[in-house]
Amino acid sequence: MAAPAAGDLSYEPFALPVRGQAPVAAELGTLTVPVRHAQPAGATLSLRFVRLKAVQPVAGLAPVVYLAGGPGGSGIGSALGARWPLFDRVRQQQDLILLDQRGAGRSGAAPNCPHVLELPSQDLQDHARQLAASQAHARRCMVFWRQQGWDPNAFNTEENAADLALLRRALGVPRLSLWGMSYGTHLAFAALRTQGQTLERVILMGSEGPNDTLKLPLDADRLISQIAAQRQRPDLPALMAAVIAGLAAKPALLQAPGLEGGKDSSLRVGAFDLQLATVLWLARRDSALQLPELYDALAAGKWDALATLVRDIRRYGGEQRLMPVAMDVASGASPLRLRQIAAEEGRSLLGPALNFPFPQIGEGLGIEDLGEAFRAFPASAVPTLFVSGELDGRTPLHNAERLQRGFRHSRHLVIEGAGHDDDLWLASPVLAEHMADFLAGREVSTAWLPRGSGK
Repeated sequence: MAAPAAGDLSYEPFALPVRGQAPVAAELGTLTVPVRHAQPAGATLSLRFVRLKAVQPVAGLAPVVYLAGGPGGSGIGSALGARWPLFDRVRQQQDLILLDQRGAGRSGAAPNCPHVLELPSQDLQDHARQLAASQAHARRCMVFWRQQGWDPNAFNTEENAADLALLRRALGVPRLSLWGMSYGTHLAFAALRTQGQTLERVILMGSEGPNDTLKLPLDADRLISQIAAQRQRPDLPALMAAVIAGLAAKPALLQAPGLEGGKDSSLRVGAFDLQLATVLWLARRDSALQLPELYDALAAGKWDALATLVRDIRRYGGEQRLMPVAMDVASGASPLRLRQIAAEEGRSLLGPALNFPFPQIGEGLGIEDLGEAFRAFPASAVPTLFVSGELDGRTPLHNAERLQRGFRHSRHLVIEGAGHDDDLWLASPVLAEHMADFLAGREVSTAWLPRGSGK
């Protein structure tokens, strides 16, 4: 039996195991794609996706392909939990494809790097030390993956976007609609640039533009100011600055339960550790809104929450997967963006922690930068719906406000008080209906969605 060739597509029955309900009847698709699209007759990868056929199909609507975030998230896995009702609403009217992108989920994921990132707990791990350790670890991992036969330059957003074009042709449809979340929007922007004529409609949730892979440090400060205003704590930025400065002047020796062999162990924590922890707290709405209490406790010498989080960062933060590292390094940033980031780091409460360990981790890995044409400001006539959270700490609201200027036919829904991840999906109980209306070509007029009963 001949091996599958690029473009071959097959299906098998599949039961989507949505939590809390009976499995949903679906199909598991396998699409064969080139490892490098410039070499269509070369080595191949298998992309897997779940196709949910429309329950009551509306004639003329293109299939919707869901693009997960991360990078490295599973499109299939995204639908198994609390987000399912939004997917369920869309598949009522048109086919929905939950794609595991190359290198993610069921789609040819490389083995996790077996090497361990060494960060001695009793030594102060400032920015320079953690960066040097992270760079050395990444280089060892790249050697491992190459020895295993994996090409890191096969895992970039241009190759990912080319997979979408091949998927459309294999499906035998003239157009697709795309629905991206976070990194999935970064991928959608790449597809819009090269395949706009074959895209019917696009939804961008939590926009990461072509030049937005590396975040602007002062965006974090703006979010902190929003939280301070919402919580009626105008002293919050000054309090945070004082606690961070205190740890810079005098690192703390803390007890972190279970650090080594299930026993308590001392952990030397400095300012950069706190900045990294704060980045993680800001990434989720519930912890972001607790920043006043968290920093009040730190100022009072109550370190438990920080010690636990720093322990986890030291223990798990060094785990490496090929696809996420390669995708982000390849996307990079323009020289202007890099200069802006460097200038803002000196003025931001969180300094270089917001992007750590990028961009420096890419040095010496042999990953090709996608270049300035890839990062050009997007412009499109494809109807596009931007969805943003007011308190999104990863893909801030003003990303979409800026990017929307290049889209001639677009709407922007802003969800009151919403953060990133699940909160962006669940904060408004009417979001699903707005998205279904948009994908069906119906008018979407509301620009501001009050926070509702969604959790």
